[in-house]
Amino acid sequence: MPLYILDTNALSRVLRGRDPGLKARVTAHLVDCRLSAISLMELYYGAEKRPDIPVIGERLKVLRQLFPDVAAFDEHAARRAGQVRAFLASLKPNAQPVGHYDLLLAGHALSIGAILVTHNVHEFVRVPGLVVEDWQTED
Repeated sequence: MPLYILDTNALSRVLRGRDPGLKARVTAHLVDCRLSAISLMELYYGAEKRPDIPVIGERLKVLRQLFPDVAAFDEHAARRAGQVRAFLASLKPNAQPVGHYDLLLAGHALSIGAILVTHNVHEFVRVPGLVVEDWQTED
C-alpha cells in the first residue's frame, strides 16, 4: 500500500470539516496516512498564535488521536529537502518559489517514499520524483 503525507492545508480542511469528500478519502486511507512533524509544527504554530480561539487546540487534539504516530523529520529527510531546494534554485530565477515549509514537506515525503496530498499541486510539480495527489473536492 502506498504511504501518504497530507500537507498542512489538507489537514486544516479535514479538521475544519470544510470538505466532506476530502475527509472521507482521508478516513478511507487513514492507515496509510502519516502526519509529518513539519505539518504538526505549522498547526501548533497556528494554535499558539491564536490562543483566544480554543477550538484550534481542540482540533489539534482530534488530529493527534487520528494520527498518534508522527513521522519524524530525520537526517534523510533533511538531505532530501536540501536536494529539492538546490534543484529548484538551479531553475530560472523567475520561477515561482516554493515555500520553505513546502520544501521540507516535499523532502520528507521523498525520504519515506510517500505521496504528498495537497491542493497546491502547482507548487510541487517541479520537484523531481515527488508524487502528488489532490484529494480536495470542494473549494
